[in-house]
Parts: sequence; C-alpha cells; structure tokens
Amino acid sequence: RCPIPTRTNIQSSSSSSSLSVSAASTEVGAPGTADLPWSELGFEFRPTKSHLKMVYKDGEWGEAELVESPYLSIHIGATALHYGQSCFEGLKAFAHEDGSVNMFRPDENAKRINNSGDRVMMPKIPVDTFIKACNDVVKDNIAYVPPYGSGGALYLRPLLFGSGPKIGLQPAEEYTFIVLVIPVGDYYKGGLAKPVDGLIVEDYDRAAPLGVGAAKVAGNYAADLIPNMEAKKKGYPICLYLDAATHTMVEEFSTSNFIGIDNEQKRFVTPSSPSVLPSITNKSLQTLAKIEGMTVEQRDIMIEELGHFDEAIACGTAVVVTPVGSLARLGEDGEETSKFQFSEDVGVTTRTLYDQVRSIQNGEVEDKHNWNFKVE
Repeated sequence: RCPIPTRTNIQSSSSSSSLSVSAASTEVGAPGTADLPWSELGFEFRPTKSHLKMVYKDGEWGEAELVESPYLSIHIGATALHYGQSCFEGLKAFAHEDGSVNMFRPDENAKRINNSGDRVMMPKIPVDTFIKACNDVVKDNIAYVPPYGSGGALYLRPLLFGSGPKIGLQPAEEYTFIVLVIPVGDYYKGGLAKPVDGLIVEDYDRAAPLGVGAAKVAGNYAADLIPNMEAKKKGYPICLYLDAATHTMVEEFSTSNFIGIDNEQKRFVTPSSPSVLPSITNKSLQTLAKIEGMTVEQRDIMIEELGHFDEAIACGTAVVVTPVGSLARLGEDGEETSKFQFSEDVGVTTRTLYDQVRSIQNGEVEDKHNWNFKVE
C-alpha cells in the first residue's frame, strides 16, 4: 500500500464558504456538516467548496492548487477538445462511525489513469501524487462527505486532459489534471434494488479489439450515448455489448463490467478481453468471491452461456453491483426474439458480495486487504 504523502504545496484560491457544523470534528474536520439533504442525494452533480488542479508543462508537474471556481479556462486549440486526448477516473470516500473519512482503493485508480494516459500519450501522474491530490481535495471538502449511516459517499472524479494547443494530430505539450468531488447518495434508495432488465446491443459496438476499450478515455462514453438512450426508451435501463469482431461473446455493459454467477458450481465468471475496461470493483469482488469459496474465471463468455448463470451482475464504482434480471435480444421489428432470465430478486451471491464490499467501505468490518486509505 502506498502511504498518503504529507500535505505540501496546496493553496486555496479564495476564502472558504461558511458551513454549519453539527457533528464532532475530527483532525481533518467534520464530515456531513454541509447544509445538504443527505437522505435525498442521488448520483448527480452538486456544487462543493473546491476542486484540485495541477498543470504539467516543460516536462514536469507543477504545484497543486485548490480552486473554488467550478469553471476552467482552456485554450481553443486544446487537444482534449479537438482530438479527445482525455481520460478520467471514479472513486469514493466514505465517512466511518469514528468520524474518520476513508478513500476506497485510490492506489488502483492511480495505476489505471496512468494506463489510460499511456494509450493516448499523456504524462504519468506519480501514484503518491495522485493519492495525495485525492486526499487533499477530500480534506478541503470534508463537510460535503455524507455522514456515516446515510448510505452516501463523496464521489471523486479525477480528470487528465490535453490543455495545450495543437492543430495537427499530435500530443499536447501541456496537460491539466483536476480532481472534482460530488456528494452522492446510495444509488438505490435503501440499498440494493430489484434486478433490472437489460438489452443485448447488436447494432452498435462499444470498442474495437485493438482500440481503446481498455482505457478510461472520454470518447468511449460518448460512443455509448445513442445506444444507451435508445435502450432506455425501449424500457431497458442497461445495455450489454458484444465483442466487435464476431458478435458472439459478452464484452461489458455501458459503464460496468459483466459478471455471471453459477451458484450450483460456485463459479464467478467475467469476460477476459483486451477491449474491456479493467474494473477496480470487479477486482475487489473477485477477491471476496474467492474467500467465499467460489472459483473465479476470467475468460471468453459465449452468448449462449448466459443461460447457464443463476445471477447476472453489472459492477462499477457508482453502484458496486447492479443485479440484472434478464437480458433480451431484439429483432429488426424491435420485438424481443429471445431472453435470458436470471434471478427475479436480488440473488444470494449478489447480496453477499455487495454487503461485504459496503461493510469494508463503511469501516464496519476489518479491512484485511488494506483497501481503505484514511484522509489525513
């Protein structure tokens, strides 16, 4: 585990706003003290006190700065705008019962943003620098961390993009790294929701086999907007993509990895593909599944094998797990031609894995894997 560096070179751009305090302060301040309707939070943008900003130029990263304005000034020739030279991350910080605030596996996000940046020729952010940046922006926005017991968390969105101008197709010479934070509620009110119906997408592809599917670059998500919105209009809240080359194998959901659960054989099965984004949540669930005595298989999953699973899961940072009740295929007339049916209620394995991850994130069980990083 990488230690969180001591706080240095951080400066606030202006005075902090006045916040009501209703909880006992910790050494970094009191979480959950901003004037917000904690029980009504969803997964949406809300203003907070500040974001953190760092600029890379002349071959090195400059000092970090805490900025209270939610706006960026960007050059009209920035490569992020013209050529999509941009990647991002998502992670969460949680308030514990003792008043401390802990980030969940930021070291893994640091590694992944560097892998994404490598793919589109952006500079690496040292792991310690990334963790410290996350630590410091959470500390500055500690009042916006939802209180323990609310089911919420402070969502962190690190973003790295080419901010220097280039009109010919080439990497920028200047880059900007920001970390913004947003208080979010439990994605499902009251916890895990009933399984959702999904649609197997067959007239669009998410990513090409030798493309950028394994990188968390912005363009991957823009490509999903049309199929995602079309599926929702048809009554399917979630989309499952197939491999682009043959359309015979499962790849991943729009914003989540796919997991199939075979309870009889105690198997946890998830695709192995160079165009699937490596999920930190999936990696955590695999560790916990092995402890539960399950066999974890990362391999190709043919479409027909979907019928062998008792439970289907979409996993990601926002929800941990989304139970999927069915996956339908549509004909040219828009009518269902076939449907793979899974558990009608939240499956026992889905529930177990979800509860275990949430208990670790909330500090309610021993963190045997050193996944929590205390904000200091």
